[in-house]
Amino acid sequence: MDYREAEQRAPLKRVWKGMIPIELQLAASDAIELLASAVLPEPFQTFYMLIPRVGYLPFISPKIKERWLDPMLALARSDQEIKESDIWFEYKGQALKWHYPIGLLYDMLVTDIHKGDAELPWSLTLHVRKLPTAKVIAQPHGQLMRDMFMAMIKEADFTRNGSTKRVMDLAKSDQMQLLDGLESHTYEKYFAIHSILIPPSTFADTRAPVSSSSTASSAQKNRAAMVPKAIPVRFYMQTAGSLDDGAAKDAPTGATASTTGASSGNTGAAKQADITQFHVSQVPIPLYREGSTSELATLADAFKLCYGITDQTNDAFVTNCVCISHGVCVPWESPISWLAEHFFYADCFLHMVVISV
Repeated sequence: MDYREAEQRAPLKRVWKGMIPIELQLAASDAIELLASAVLPEPFQTFYMLIPRVGYLPFISPKIKERWLDPMLALARSDQEIKESDIWFEYKGQALKWHYPIGLLYDMLVTDIHKGDAELPWSLTLHVRKLPTAKVIAQPHGQLMRDMFMAMIKEADFTRNGSTKRVMDLAKSDQMQLLDGLESHTYEKYFAIHSILIPPSTFADTRAPVSSSSTASSAQKNRAAMVPKAIPVRFYMQTAGSLDDGAAKDAPTGATASTTGASSGNTGAAKQADITQFHVSQVPIPLYREGSTSELATLADAFKLCYGITDQTNDAFVTNCVCISHGVCVPWESPISWLAEHFFYADCFLHMVVISV
């Protein structure tokens, strides 16, 4: 890797290495069932660990079981059994969607993260019984997570290239390396395969339009073949409790009081975010603004497209909302191509959390 490529990959590497410290406590009801007591023995009352933002909860469950739950049961001489697929996590009464990236969950649920008031360590409750299948997908184990992750990779590939050929052409050993790199959070192992799916030069010099004439150079044609048709982006917009009548009448599809500038009248402390109250929107985002072959689309353009804001002068959401990804407030004027190259999650999607301010 030359110096220029290393410099280009620096932001991506920092994103990949992002970690969240967590503090786990076993649910009292589960402790009673496992140990016949709500009080855990020393030193098992609380378990701490660092977990990767780009990872998934089922991939950390084996370590939690091996390092915390199994030794605790052995010390207490309990005959109860815990399976990895029994483990699920809760935050302030909300079951966490285990198929969402960990960093995405944190950005959605930790109140006032955009103000720099991060909750560290992130205090979670661990459960090993009574998975609420009405709220989360059943059987949160590693193999199912791997299968779901590969499905997301294929969807991202189709959005970018119009087919899943790049993923489907991966050898079985390459697929296993990609998954092992994700599960073990090994940068080199993961990106050795990821670079096959999305070559590092994909977004190089995207400002320069590619000639369609017969005199176009071979380099130009190769670059045109690598430039994606669209960018896979998902917005998770925190919905307001209500819209006033005027704002509701004029609000575009999917918009809330925060995007139209209306106020719900609640100026007090921020309420705890509810994961069920996020509106998820996804459409393929082109690299360039509509009608242009040189002006790059921005994050604001992507948001307007996702939520059907056809009035290009309607930028109220820029003032009234912030967009968060990987714990960072992302400027609305950021080129979507730069974000797609440096801010994607392991599933090759941009996951952007939009909250009102």
